[in-house]
Amino acid sequence: MIAQYVDQYRQTQVMTSSRVQIVVLLYDAAIQSIELARQAIETSNIADKGRFLGRAISIVGELDCALDYERGGEIAKLLHQIYEYAMTELVEVNARNDGRKLEGVLRCLHVLREAWREVAAGQQASLALAR
Repeated sequence: MIAQYVDQYRQTQVMTSSRVQIVVLLYDAAIQSIELARQAIETSNIADKGRFLGRAISIVGELDCALDYERGGEIAKLLHQIYEYAMTELVEVNARNDGRKLEGVLRCLHVLREAWREVAAGQQASLALAR
């Protein structure tokens, strides 16, 4: 029953968010999935490790596919390189069961998430001033 309410909340959150806020939510989900995968590795839960790493890879892949190279220019190219690095490391972790490699990916995603969160906050402040 509670899971149903959580799903409804998440769906409402996505439906009422700006594009930038959705990017922040995607980073949150990727980071959470990686942290859950790390816990699964530590407890030798192979099924959860694969499920959570797969989810993180899918999210990072979607972020990569959403890049707009025309409007994003050099920043889009750099983000693509970071996403490629992250996906390669996540696949490597899954294959070798080496959770230590998750640290670099998590650091990158945390930094990027914070940058996008600041952009989202700036957008909200601009909208508030416009009212």
